[in-house]
Amino acid sequence: MAPGLGHTVRKQLTVRHVLTIIAFLAIVYGVTRDVNTLIAVVIALGLTETIQILKDTPSIDNRWIHVGIGMFVAAGSLVWFGYEFTVAATTGGPAWFPGLTFLAGVWILLDARRDFVEGQDSDPHQDLEASEVMLILNHAHLVAEELKSGPKTVPELAQECDLTESRVHDVLEFATDDRMIYRVDDSESGPERYALDESKVGGVAFVRSNGKRIVRRLLRPFQP
Repeated sequence: MAPGLGHTVRKQLTVRHVLTIIAFLAIVYGVTRDVNTLIAVVIALGLTETIQILKDTPSIDNRWIHVGIGMFVAAGSLVWFGYEFTVAATTGGPAWFPGLTFLAGVWILLDARRDFVEGQDSDPHQDLEASEVMLILNHAHLVAEELKSGPKTVPELAQECDLTESRVHDVLEFATDDRMIYRVDDSESGPERYALDESKVGGVAFVRSNGKRIVRRLLRPFQP
């Protein structure tokens, strides 16, 4: 067993968490009254909890987790595909859906391979919890509003936004991925200043930026 896995299991599967899951399953069965639906939900929750526990264990390389997920999805899709063409040939669902999930599994495997080639995980922010991401996004809004008045240094942003400098650095690292905030190269000896690219602010810019990010993400496994 991987070092630290037991500690992560105990930390994740608290009594309160387990009772919450049991209550949720009871509600699902109470609403559906269908054992098959309950079993499907149990399997989905089990897989979700297992993946989360593995990701939260520091000694386990997340790239191997992605390999496992890809193999599970691809293999499960092949089994499902065979079932649709044999046992449920006349009463089963559309055969194209397991084919689609098989392609998704292959994509996950190729993406994991890309992780190994680049020597890093595909998501540099994956260790952040949802609450931390929301906090950074809130701080990013404050920083962006302040930068609308002109370029500023990290200490200036920290003072004007009532944030610590480490928080400002977190925001800058998060917001410079799509160049919404960029470093101004006009200070030879003074502290670095940052500016806001207002063309990347707003609803249309948000859709365009995230659309490009999604396309790049989908094409990442096939990059040379």
